[in-house]
Amino acid sequence: MKVKDMIRENNRLREQLTPSNRSYLEDMILALRDSPVDALRTEELLLEAAKLLLQAQEKGKSAQELFGKDPESYFQQIISSAPVRPPRSKLNYYLMIPWAALTCLFGILSIGGLIMLWSSGTAGIFGQISLFTLIAVGAGSVILVEMLMKWLSSLSEDDKPYPKPFDIKRLGSYIVIAIIAVFAGRYLDTLLPVIPISPWVSLALFIVGVVGLKFIFFKK
Repeated sequence: MKVKDMIRENNRLREQLTPSNRSYLEDMILALRDSPVDALRTEELLLEAAKLLLQAQEKGKSAQELFGKDPESYFQQIISSAPVRPPRSKLNYYLMIPWAALTCLFGILSIGGLIMLWSSGTAGIFGQISLFTLIAVGAGSVILVEMLMKWLSSLSEDDKPYPKPFDIKRLGSYIVIAIIAVFAGRYLDTLLPVIPISPWVSLALFIVGVVGLKFIFFKK
């Protein structure tokens, strides 16, 4: 089973538990998912614990009788023997996002430019790029990913968003930021220079970007 499938199965079994047993299992879930144990192994252990608890409940036993008073103690040996997860660097994270976005941009320029060269003999719009575009793609990718991550964090475990009250102040601030960004973009696009770039150079930059992603950001 995949991790998502195991989470859904765990949620299904949890609904069959009594309130006290469900609360105990939820404490176990929090303890194990916050531990350095691998995600797949974590969900396997939690699913196994949910099944054992459901079987014990049918026989009239409580979670404390089955696993002990401390929800974390049942997994303590597994948690203590798990390798420590290296902390993710914030700088590494915020460099990786624009790096990946610009790599994709150069990939599009190279493909489009080579097709245009083959069909018409000139790269056309794919043979140049403005400095503003480079800045906008790099900075915009970070903002977009941050917004996406905030949205994902609002999802419940059954993949349904939690309902949130309408926030007129936040909506207004987004509108103001969007208006400022549009006008600033129009001004900077005419102010900053346009750089001619060969599709072959774009292709080389794309390859360098892919290699960098693999060996700098995704290295084990």
